[in-house]
Amino acid sequence: MTSGEDQAVPGGMRGKGPDTEERSGRVDEWTSGSGASETTGQPVAARASETAELPGASGASDGAEAASALDRSDSGVVHSSTPPLVHSGVLRLAVDKPLRQLSAQDEAILLARGRASDAAVEEAVRVIVSDVRRRGDEALRSLARRFDRVDLREIEVPAEACRAALAELDPAVRAALERAAANIAAFHRAQLPPPLEVEVEPGVRLGRRAEPLRRVAVYAPGGRAAYPSSVLMGVVPARVAGVEEVVVCSPPGPDGRPPATVLAACALAGADRVFALGGAGAIAAVAYGTATVPRVDKVVGPGNAYVTEAKQQLNGILATDCPAGPSEVLILADDSADPEILAAEVIAQAEHDPDAASVLVGTDAAVLDATRTRLAALLGEQPRRDIVEASLAARGAFLLADTLADAIAFNNRYAPEHLLVMVRHPRAALERLRHAGSIFLGASSSVAFGDYMTGANHVLPTAGLARAYPGLSTLDFLRWYTYQEVDRAAAARMSGDVQVLALAEGLPGHALCARLRAAEEPQAAARAPEEGENGRVGEWGKLRQGVPTLPHSPTPPLGSERPGLSAAQASRTAPASRTAIPLRAAYRDIDLYDPQRTPVDVDLSDNTSLFGAPPAGMAALRALADARITRYPPVYADELKRVLAERHGVAPENIVTGCGSDDVIDSAIRAFCEPGDVVAYPDPTFSMLPWFARMNAARPWPVPTEVGFDLDDHALLSAHARITYLCNPNNPTGTVLSSERVRRVTAEATGVVLIDEAYADYGPPGTSLAASAAASVGTVVLRTLSKVFGLAGLRVGYAIGPAALVREIEKSRGPYKISAAAEAVALAALAGDGEWAAANVRTVRESRARLARELEALGGRVWPSGANFVLWQAPPAGEPGRAAELARALKARGVAVRAFSGLPHAGDCLRVSVGPWPLMERFLEAARPALSGGGSAVIGEK
Repeated sequence: MTSGEDQAVPGGMRGKGPDTEERSGRVDEWTSGSGASETTGQPVAARASETAELPGASGASDGAEAASALDRSDSGVVHSSTPPLVHSGVLRLAVDKPLRQLSAQDEAILLARGRASDAAVEEAVRVIVSDVRRRGDEALRSLARRFDRVDLREIEVPAEACRAALAELDPAVRAALERAAANIAAFHRAQLPPPLEVEVEPGVRLGRRAEPLRRVAVYAPGGRAAYPSSVLMGVVPARVAGVEEVVVCSPPGPDGRPPATVLAACALAGADRVFALGGAGAIAAVAYGTATVPRVDKVVGPGNAYVTEAKQQLNGILATDCPAGPSEVLILADDSADPEILAAEVIAQAEHDPDAASVLVGTDAAVLDATRTRLAALLGEQPRRDIVEASLAARGAFLLADTLADAIAFNNRYAPEHLLVMVRHPRAALERLRHAGSIFLGASSSVAFGDYMTGANHVLPTAGLARAYPGLSTLDFLRWYTYQEVDRAAAARMSGDVQVLALAEGLPGHALCARLRAAEEPQAAARAPEEGENGRVGEWGKLRQGVPTLPHSPTPPLGSERPGLSAAQASRTAPASRTAIPLRAAYRDIDLYDPQRTPVDVDLSDNTSLFGAPPAGMAALRALADARITRYPPVYADELKRVLAERHGVAPENIVTGCGSDDVIDSAIRAFCEPGDVVAYPDPTFSMLPWFARMNAARPWPVPTEVGFDLDDHALLSAHARITYLCNPNNPTGTVLSSERVRRVTAEATGVVLIDEAYADYGPPGTSLAASAAASVGTVVLRTLSKVFGLAGLRVGYAIGPAALVREIEKSRGPYKISAAAEAVALAALAGDGEWAAANVRTVRESRARLARELEALGGRVWPSGANFVLWQAPPAGEPGRAAELARALKARGVAVRAFSGLPHAGDCLRVSVGPWPLMERFLEAARPALSGGGSAVIGEK
């Protein structure tokens, strides 16, 4: 974030926040050089620390001096050339006239902003960078003593200090930062690019992928004011991008550490390491690395002229964002705009620093006049009035445009950092706007909201660079690579053209490589040279003789082939057959789901009900009218939704149905995830969850469970996932997750939380969140009739959640997902089979406890379960492949179970569905001899 007294620097990126003021104090001379200090007469190089009184080196204030808005004499002494802004009721602006009357001088003031260079700044930074490279930590401590007036006991701030600052932070400030961080994460997560793969012609597959940078530094300015928002704007997008290590550098205060709010923001955003370093020295430290400070791949974040200059000098040693420049806003207004709001927005931008630019372009003279009046009145209330006055007198403008089109055309030339559109139809204007760092649409969309809270990044291009540069984004923390795959047939087809181009460029080695790919036997293409009419021609001569030279192609008949290709070229690049249709890259590594189930006498592999079909449900199925079969079912199963809503005490609009709860999971991922979004989940869990994520081009993000299979809530939350999935009780472990941890995830997750309660009826009372999901912000609870009500074959699932989320899932799911037969049976079972289902649940609980005792007596641990299955560690423990071996042996005896190999904390295990005790006895009768037997395994499903 650029400070309130930042010098004019080459245009670039800047950040937002409260601005600092210069501190008084003596400055030791750092080095000799040209250019006197504007305030002390000392060499400017002596003040090249980014302290409040020293813009540039170490950082007590990232504010450069206000002198850049003033004229300098040849001697380097500052002389004010700006009269008071308000004098005898007259508003002093740099330019105040009709747009069509702008002179060349006016345009120079408005358009050539923020591009001055300062040789003294360049030299000062060069000295600092060289010293840090040479002396490392010693130089950093010296800079802190000279410019921050502090002896750095620790260059690195301990992580516990950041956590303590967060714990002690004012609750209101913390809540605001958490809200801002959540919005930043949500917006920047949506920017994650999906993998791209195309087949440009049959057999030629090209791809492009993004990988996160390994280590980046985020620079957070400092001084008397603190800038926690700048920490969030850098660290959160880096985390979303998947950067392995994120470090923060921020200037130390009197206690040798950055302000507590900055440290708290570092902890909140997830910074890995924090260093009490500012200014050019900080940039040099992360560029070269020191004994304490790691070298990074890229540094981002706003700062003053010295930070900007250091980034420019070190660009190439590390990657940097665009240079920082003074803040700016351009406001487009018509006769509907409120002069009070216009005046406030002008002040809000001008108060940043004297070089800030605030331009109002209006189409109504009365609105401009009223804004001048309100601006003059509001100025008297401003504590930073002097800065506002200097800013408006140097870079402020009120311009009267004849039409909105003229105003838009001027904006596209000006290319502001911020563009506020206060016209009747801002969305319509948006289509004609081309150049701006960020556009704020409508009177309610204050630039201040973007500075702190909306989630868009406030590090934006200034000084007209919005014509070519974007603001800071997730993409800044990624690097791209491409890959190429050419099959043999495509290589043969491509070989001739490549040889032609290679020889045309005089690169016969390239041509040989192409020819080798065309040959049926590559070795034959590189055989020994042969005699020719010009002596020993060999392979190179053959290449030249065998490949036609580039001909002069006559213009082909209009429409006879692809544009820009000769007929021969068109024939070579035309698809060989209609079968070579490009397929989705995301599906390339996805196989068809195959549980490999075969009929057995006792199937305990799939966790379905072992008690038969529900009596009332079956009666309804037998009585189903012919019309229920021949006609389409209700579009969204409204009657079933009504009954389920009554069952859970919610409204029907809080219920969405699906073809099994896994259909709802799939629909939810599709509804809420853009390609590349993260779906986080405890590992192990329901095996189809990562499969659904990949199906929808999302990124599965497994988070290992703790010992005992409880979830690691901190790790899950740190994933900043678009969707966080919890299965409770979990599958395949049966673990009832900690209620406290589950509630923390639902309260603090930045995205949607899906809680799969397929087995909740078998668990302890009070663990379900179904009753509270409807009133939540982002929690959706999944339920099914497959287990307790025995309707797995009819595939009836549903979810409970906030109406807004349910509607999005319903859009994604589509119509007619519950068949008429399924709905009729489900309604009858819900109405008449409740006691039957409850009795079965009691039986499962009794059999589960008894089975656990029996299995432990056979050897191997049984984990506590709240589901209709148990997880049994295949004895003897620690023997790889033991679970599959036992499963095969059991299947040979007519019993199917699900084998899991190498589960974390458990090793090889068998999951056994639980039902009536006679079936459990059949399993135990097969298990006892199977402990030393063989057979073939079966893989079940959820």
